[in-house]
Amino acid sequence: MAHAQDADRQGGGLSIQPRLSVTQTWTDNLRLEAQNKDAALITTVSPGVRIASSSGALRGSLDYSLDGIAYLKTDQPARLQNSLSANGLAELVPGRLFVEGRASIGQQDASAFGVQSAPTLGSQGALNNLANPNQRETSTLSLSPSLRGRLGGIASYELRGDFTRTDVRGSSLGDAHGSGGTLRISQLNPGVTGWWVIANTQQTSAQSTSSNRSDTVKAGVDYRPDPDWSVAFNVGQERSNYLGDGNQDGATGGVSAQWTPTTRTRISGDWQHHSYGDSHGFNFEHRMSRSVWRFSDSVTTMLGNVGPIGGVRSLYDQFFLLFASLEPDLAKRDVLVRSYLQSQGLSPDAPVAGGFLSSGPSRMRSQQASVMLQGVRSTLSLQAVRSITGRVGDNQNQGDLANNARVEQRSYSISASHQLTPLSGVSLTASRQETTGDAAGQPAVQLTSLITSWNLRLGARLSVQLGARHSRFDGVTSYAENAVYGNLIQTF
Repeated sequence: MAHAQDADRQGGGLSIQPRLSVTQTWTDNLRLEAQNKDAALITTVSPGVRIASSSGALRGSLDYSLDGIAYLKTDQPARLQNSLSANGLAELVPGRLFVEGRASIGQQDASAFGVQSAPTLGSQGALNNLANPNQRETSTLSLSPSLRGRLGGIASYELRGDFTRTDVRGSSLGDAHGSGGTLRISQLNPGVTGWWVIANTQQTSAQSTSSNRSDTVKAGVDYRPDPDWSVAFNVGQERSNYLGDGNQDGATGGVSAQWTPTTRTRISGDWQHHSYGDSHGFNFEHRMSRSVWRFSDSVTTMLGNVGPIGGVRSLYDQFFLLFASLEPDLAKRDVLVRSYLQSQGLSPDAPVAGGFLSSGPSRMRSQQASVMLQGVRSTLSLQAVRSITGRVGDNQNQGDLANNARVEQRSYSISASHQLTPLSGVSLTASRQETTGDAAGQPAVQLTSLITSWNLRLGARLSVQLGARHSRFDGVTSYAENAVYGNLIQTF
C-alpha cells in the first residue's frame, strides 16, 4: 500500500486510500411500525477502501465498505452488510485483448409496495441500518472480454463476450445469470459514410422462472457529414422468447442520431423496432461552467430486477459530468468528485434510486429531468424521475409484476449544501417517492424524508458529521420515524 501511494505521488496513476468510519444513530422507530415503536441505539463500524488507477494495463476505480451494525436497547440481532461500486478495464494484450468489468453491492427493496425507509446519507454513501424487512442485499457482476483486430485493409472486428450474475441475499427472487456474445464487423477508416454488421446472442436465466433468449443479426450504415452530428440506420432479423409460448421471429430496424454543437452540449435520439415492443431513447445534456442540465426519456426492455438502470442519476453522476472539463481522466475524476462531495458533506448516493426485485422480461419507460447548480460556496441539485414498468408476455414474472401489469414510480428530490467556513458546511436533502399499481385493491405507497447534516473537517484525514432525519411512510403499514446520528471518518 505504501509503495502504491508513493507511486501515485510520483505520477504512477494508482491511489489506494483505506478508511474507517464509525456511526452512532438514535432512532425512535427501529422496526418501522405504526404502534409499539422500538427506540434504539445503532452503532455501525465501517472499514473501507477506495482504489483508483488511471494508467497502466488496469484502469478503473473501486469503492468498498463492510458495515458491522450492532443494536442497543433492543433485541434486534447484529448483522453485516456490504457496499461496493467498481468498474475497470484490463488491457491484457495491447490494442488486442481487453476485459471490462463492473460490480456493485447495495440494498434494494424486494417490493415496490412494501415498507420503504430513508437511509442515512453520509459523505461516504448511503447507510441502511434500520430493521426494514423489505430490503435485500443485492450484488451484481458483469464481465466482458473482447478481442479486436483487422480483416485485411477493409474492415475491423470486435468479438465480445458478456457474462452477468445477480445474487440476492436471503431470496431466490431476483437471482439471475446471463451469458452471450457479440461480433461486430465495421468498415475500416470510414469517411462520410460507413457500414457495419452485428450478430448478437444473449440468454438470461432466473432461478425462479424459465430462461429468456434473444438472437439478432443487423446491418447498418453511419452517415456523418459533419463532426457535430451523425445519423445511423439499421435493419435486420431477430428471434426471442420474451412473449412466451416459444420463439417469435421478426424483422428489426431503427434509426439513431446525435448532435454535439459544442463540447458542453449533447443531444441524442434512438428508435428501434422489435417484435416484443419498440424501444426509444432521447437524451439532452448541457454543461455550463457551474451547472448541469439534463433531460431523458427512454423505453427499454429489461430482464430481471428493476432499478437505477432505468435512468435515475445520483449526485455523484451529476458532479462527474460537471467536472469533465477539470479532469478528463475518468479514474482521477472519480477521486476528485468523491473528495469534493465529502468536503461538502453530501452523499454520492443521493438522491436514492427506487426499484424492486423481479424476474423475467419487463418494459420500462423512464423520464428524468435534473438541474445541478454550483456556486462559490453553495450547491443545489433538483431532480424529478418517473418510471413505468410493465410485464412482457404472460406468466413470465414473479414479484410485483406477477400481480400488477403496470407499476409506476415517481420521485422528487432536492439537495443543497453551503460551505460555512473552509472546514465546515451544512447540507439538506428532501425527497418524496410515490408508487402505484393497477392490481385490484393495490394501495399506493408514499415515502417522504428530510435529512440535514453539519460536517467539520478536524484535520487532513479526519472529519465528523452530525445529522438528523425525519421520515413518513404511508402504505399498507404506515409509520413515522425520527433519528439523529453522528459519523466520524478517518482516512489513512
